[in-house]
Amino acid sequence: MQCLKRSTAEYPPVDETEKEVVMGNIHQVEVVVHVDDALNEGQKAEMVKHLRECEGVEDARFTPGRDHLLLVDYDRDRLQSKDVLGYVRETRTGAELVGPM
Repeated sequence: MQCLKRSTAEYPPVDETEKEVVMGNIHQVEVVVHVDDALNEGQKAEMVKHLRECEGVEDARFTPGRDHLLLVDYDRDRLQSKDVLGYVRETRTGAELVGPM
């Protein structure tokens, strides 16, 4: 599945304090992805930006101190973990699913 860019009308920017309320309307799952390649800060930022723009992905971030572990929150009603992995691989980076949090 290719990353479909979500519209900003569907997911308007939210203040962090409001995020929990908004997330209550979806079935959110968090998955850990092992990134094989050593990425610099710019490459990690680009990957996170790419994922956050994908429809169904709610958040993405690298684990502090473990730069090879990427946490991705997504709506399980819209995506499967294999879709998230595909989105990561769209950035031309080797990666494997580790599993849910």
